[in-house]
Amino acid sequence: MCYTLIVLFAIVAFLSYIEKYMGRYRLPMYIFMGLLLIFLAGFREIGFDPDSENYEFIYRNYYSNAVDAFVEYSFLMFSAIFNSISDDVHTIFLFYALIAITMKLTAIYRLSPQMVFLPLAIYLTFYYEIHEMTQIRTGVLSGFFLFAIMAKADGNTRKAFLLLLAGTFFHTSGLALLPLLFINNEPLTRRSRIFWSLVIPIGYCIGILANQIIVSLDIPYIGEKITGYQNNDEKGQGVVNVNMFSPLQILSVLTFYYLMYFHDTITAVNKYFPILIKLFAIGIAVFAGVSFLPVVADRIGYQYQLVNIILYANIYYTVRPIWAARAIVLMVGFIYLNYTLPYLFKFNLLFQGSE
Repeated sequence: MCYTLIVLFAIVAFLSYIEKYMGRYRLPMYIFMGLLLIFLAGFREIGFDPDSENYEFIYRNYYSNAVDAFVEYSFLMFSAIFNSISDDVHTIFLFYALIAITMKLTAIYRLSPQMVFLPLAIYLTFYYEIHEMTQIRTGVLSGFFLFAIMAKADGNTRKAFLLLLAGTFFHTSGLALLPLLFINNEPLTRRSRIFWSLVIPIGYCIGILANQIIVSLDIPYIGEKITGYQNNDEKGQGVVNVNMFSPLQILSVLTFYYLMYFHDTITAVNKYFPILIKLFAIGIAVFAGVSFLPVVADRIGYQYQLVNIILYANIYYTVRPIWAARAIVLMVGFIYLNYTLPYLFKFNLLFQGSE
């Protein structure tokens, strides 16, 4: 399966180089790639990812009170419906993949109409694996989140709220995305750029202080949990490994400031850039600021950083010649792929790092 993902990334990378020559074949090829991704996620081998075996148990025992606390009612409801068709968990995997991937690829097409295969390549290197092949309920939520971003950017706050509400039906962490409703898509002034640039170091300061304070105060349960997470990380046994100074996180921080520097250049070709870069800042700050709660930092921080699918591809507009611009974006994607496969699937691509 991991080799399949690598091959798909290579194919999409190639398509990104010939995209402008594809003409009327571009959209059919894009749709075809989407169907491949839906099929791959929907029929993946049970046990390949960290969560599929748990999902299979819940799917087949949806009626048990013992599983109520683990998933949202929506998953149990859909499990009951699809069990009347088949007790094979791939049925619901395919259903979730169909919704999530269709929404994401549609959102990519609308958020980046000038080029679709570069952001698709970025999507393939991290969020496809972590959402569509692992956290499938979050995967559907993230699809609604992208549509909510577009609605809010276009001035339709009510529609954005309803989309987030629909996403929350699939995963309750959608409630943490409600701050989107208070963010606008106005181009950033010099003062607002300074403000959003300071959000990240503030998040890091909060995270460092919170970790030190909670551990030093030895708060019952919480202090033990954090100490346990730290010990597991040192042993390489962390289930949710949150490191605010990991290479990927530092890469995210550096990319944020790089993109912020080219705010005017990118906004001229991507009207959604102002709201995307703000959400990027929130995602990095949340990841660092609540790193003492690894599950929260992982889910919410990465949910906001979903905008990287578009933003990393937007590096393309800041580099010339064009072939080098694509190469840099794809190199960023390859770095993510190198970390994603060992992190989720224990598969070493080139070198193993710590997420």
